[in-house]
Amino acid sequence: MFWLFQSNPDVFRLKDALRAEALATFVVTAHKHDIHSGDGIILWQSGKEAGCYGLATVISEVQEIPIAEAEKPFFKEFPEEQMRVSLKVEYNLWNKPITWEMLRDIPPFEEFNAGLPGSNFIATEQQYRILEDLAKQLDVLAEPQVPYGVPPLPEFPLNLILYGPPGTGKTYQTINYALAIIENRSLEELALEDRPLLRQRFDAYTAQGQIAFVTFHQSFSYEDFIEGIKPQILENGAINYAIEPGIFRMLSYNARRCVLEALLREQPQEQQKVKFNQLYKAFLEFLDSENFEYFETPDAQHIYIQQVLQNGDLSLRPAIAFNTYTVEKNTLRKFYQQFPNIEDLQAAQLFIDKNIRGSESDLYWTVFVSLKNFENFYKQQQQKAQPNEEVEILYEPITDMPLLPNQVLAKCRRYVLIIDEINRGNAAAIFGELITLLEADKREGRSEALTTILPYSKSFFSVPPNLYLIGTMNTADRSVESLDIALRRRFAFREVLPDPKVIAKSANKSVIQGIQLPNLLNAINQRIERLLDREHCIGHAYFMDIDSFDELKHTFAERIIPLLQEYFYNDYAKIGLVLGKDFIREKPSHIEFANFDHPYAAEFAERRLFEIANIATLDEEAFIRIYER
Repeated sequence: MFWLFQSNPDVFRLKDALRAEALATFVVTAHKHDIHSGDGIILWQSGKEAGCYGLATVISEVQEIPIAEAEKPFFKEFPEEQMRVSLKVEYNLWNKPITWEMLRDIPPFEEFNAGLPGSNFIATEQQYRILEDLAKQLDVLAEPQVPYGVPPLPEFPLNLILYGPPGTGKTYQTINYALAIIENRSLEELALEDRPLLRQRFDAYTAQGQIAFVTFHQSFSYEDFIEGIKPQILENGAINYAIEPGIFRMLSYNARRCVLEALLREQPQEQQKVKFNQLYKAFLEFLDSENFEYFETPDAQHIYIQQVLQNGDLSLRPAIAFNTYTVEKNTLRKFYQQFPNIEDLQAAQLFIDKNIRGSESDLYWTVFVSLKNFENFYKQQQQKAQPNEEVEILYEPITDMPLLPNQVLAKCRRYVLIIDEINRGNAAAIFGELITLLEADKREGRSEALTTILPYSKSFFSVPPNLYLIGTMNTADRSVESLDIALRRRFAFREVLPDPKVIAKSANKSVIQGIQLPNLLNAINQRIERLLDREHCIGHAYFMDIDSFDELKHTFAERIIPLLQEYFYNDYAKIGLVLGKDFIREKPSHIEFANFDHPYAAEFAERRLFEIANIATLDEEAFIRIYER
């Protein structure tokens, strides 16, 4: 069987529910004994924007099913009828509905029950199949699921550390990662572009404040990174101490401002004019004035304000009791954002009764109604104060950003902070209390958003969801063990290993006077990995800018051999196992000690000593023998 399920937008916003992918059930007021699991459903919205907004399949029998939590925000009026069916939406057409004008001249729709009073009507299989074909012809199924065709967010973690041996191009790759995040492109696509063009765009984003670069070191502190008190010399020579934001706080502010601007563009104009924190501040002033005595509950009980707490929560006391109850500001904010219109009060009451248990639900309902009534008065006062101007749009404190839909976040500019040598500084001290706030679900506007109060400015702070952190970490550095475990847990890690193929593909020269540089690097690293581990290999970057044999010898003498000396603690015998006897030579063994009796003098006399050869005198064959005997 096939059915037409119709929704009145004055009762239920079908289009918005489908857009949010929240539609899971539908009320059944007629044909209760005829509708069964497996039936096809035409989802129709009546009114000015009448049309088919989806096709679905019934997946339950008609029964008493409570309205799903995800559906409740889309009801303007909750139905008394509780008999419902569960649905599986097959074709979601919210973005391109099939309107009545498109169907009017099609013969099977001459007898179509859309527009009649009621929710459930009989439809024909032919009508259903025509709608299904139209959906395919309009290419609705190929539309992206994200509203308005916004491209999906890049698959990059918010917090990422590139780690690996020295010279593998970790810092070099941060440019590609930053551009991929900001431009919503893949690393593979960017790798096809010329490096100068990438650097040019990277520098442009840096100049406009979307990218920032910082290097951690032993002296880097919380005061440099977040905020601190810094001395300032005034014109008269006096010294003034002022609170200055650090690089992370400044970039977070810019990123958050972008998010707020995107939210304001998405919201209706009426909601742009009055923001919750602005309204709530005026509401508290009203409660403290002579015009307010008490709240009055629906059953005419008086509720008095015991105290307004520091964070804006209200401590309330019923007139006939001594117990006090707390009405939280953040909870009121959520109700205000979910039910913005005065017409939503009935739905808000049902929602509060369900989500706030016990006698506190009456308190929340009473305060919320008072707040909504005060809002009308507040708007009128503002309009009188500024009759010819738009009401100022204020950026609210950090606690007042609502849950941020992904489609809004996708429209925000992204910001990237690159932290080079992240393990060189004391990360636990530098990040301080913000370590927890870095997690994806703890970011502002997300499901588990957290805020903190900064110690110097005493201001609220949270990490915005469009700020990405990219760190680099040298695994050969002995300070790697000092990276705080709490920070490790909040970052994703991607290993960047030496890649001889990069030399063959991108180096100035991959072969110099018969010396195969990729083979040379590969042989050296295989031996280092056996003698030490893979974290102490040598990166391909050491061989990328070599144009001549003299430059190769210089690289070995000034960079590679000193690095090996550090790796092996001047154990030249092991360096000889890596490079061969052309590079590490044995010193003459004959030596005479001073006239002194020592039990191990003979053993010392037989000890083998090694020294580094003069690299400048070596020929090409010496380098070839490293990888080819």
